[in-house]
Amino acid sequence: MIQLKHVSKKIKKQLILDDISVQLKNGRCYGFTGYNGCGKTMLLRAICGFLSVDSGQIIIDDKELGKDIDFIQDAGILIGEADFLNSRSGFENLEILAQIRNKIKSEDVVNFMNSMGILEEKDKKVRYYSLGMKQRLRLTQVFMENPSVLVLDEPFNALDKAGVKKIQDLLVLEKKKGNLLLLTSHDQSKIELLCDKVFEIENGRIISERGHD
Repeated sequence: MIQLKHVSKKIKKQLILDDISVQLKNGRCYGFTGYNGCGKTMLLRAICGFLSVDSGQIIIDDKELGKDIDFIQDAGILIGEADFLNSRSGFENLEILAQIRNKIKSEDVVNFMNSMGILEEKDKKVRYYSLGMKQRLRLTQVFMENPSVLVLDEPFNALDKAGVKKIQDLLVLEKKKGNLLLLTSHDQSKIELLCDKVFEIENGRIISERGHD
């Protein structure tokens, strides 16, 4: 479970997160909507520990960010631009990342690439990947170590219809496994379809919520 208690953050005197308090439970999917620049991506960055807050608390499984832990643990994260090695293949990139924590083997990487529909491209250098293929590669990285928390900022970007359906199905399965899902999307219909509760953000503040835990 993740709890945010009166979280606020200013950057260059601009309030980007304004007194946000929410409770996010395991086995649920939460969506964050709002116009570009409203603060939803910054909120996800703060939850991951990538952005320090000025006031308030972010507590993840009874551990406070910035005090007990520096970053969220056991999480698959999709925020910002992909940082792949363009001169290496998709498979090589994922294998390098998998070796950091040593939780999965090479055959697991291959299986996840297959489930994401990019197995045929596994030996192609990333510089030759299309935007859609790069997004699938990033999502493979997110899912491949079976994290208990998924933090996904615009996961459907650059995906075709088949790719969107594949990710939607995977997210439903992750929720059934009892994992916690946080996501943003500019497409309201995708958010409504997947999420148990949706928070609307405006000027760094939650102005409405709908759904239930």
